Amino acid sequence: MLHRAALLICLALPLQAKTAQAETALAAVAANFADAAQTLATQFQAETGHSIEITTGSTGKLYAQITQGAPYDLLLSADAATPARLYSDGHGRPQPYAIGILTLWAPNMPINTDPTVTLQSDQIRHIAIANPDLAPYGQAAMQALTAMGLEGAIADKIVMGQNIGQTFALVDSGAAEAGLVARSALTNPKGYVWDVPANLYPPIQQHAILLTHGANNPAATAFLAYLTTPQARAIIANSGYALP
Repeated sequence: MLHRAALLICLALPLQAKTAQAETALAAVAANFADAAQTLATQFQAETGHSIEITTGSTGKLYAQITQGAPYDLLLSADAATPARLYSDGHGRPQPYAIGILTLWAPNMPINTDPTVTLQSDQIRHIAIANPDLAPYGQAAMQALTAMGLEGAIADKIVMGQNIGQTFALVDSGAAEAGLVARSALTNPKGYVWDVPANLYPPIQQHAILLTHGANNPAATAFLAYLTTPQARAIIANSGYALP
């Protein structure tokens, strides 16, 4: 009986140690990556015991909060430029984790129409994009429309969400008949869906960065490492992103 009791104590030690070492990190996450980040955080906690609390918003607003002292431990940005600026300010080294896909979605339009015809149709009164001053997907949308020769032709139809999540909501609710949204937001969408060719806008390279507030947080550093694992990359790809 003594040997059995000792064995049970030894078996319990790794779990107790894991629990004792578990930490929580606060992650600022670009709105387009919110669902994928939550899935990753759940799996990460199951594997490590660490937990990730997620706050979402446009990359521009998250950056402003960070520079004003918000206690985020890491940022999962919708671009590469914002983490690069933070790196120059003394935060950690950025790492790529996903490549965003810009998609035109018009739920009530025929499936096989030309995208330029779709956007200029009289049935499309409002076209939603993310605010290009705040969101990289908005910048990509404006660049794509310019490349298609449509920026002037449809200028009076454009409505803006503050981030790509709000942009999707404008189309999903019917407030806009079409929108340039993140491919990752579309799960079994109805109507017209067209992935904008990658040559019409610069790649939406999404980078993550460890912030100075999280430099000594094991959960933050472990989560960034987790993003590079095969399990995490599979989740990211299945969430509607290309992989870096």
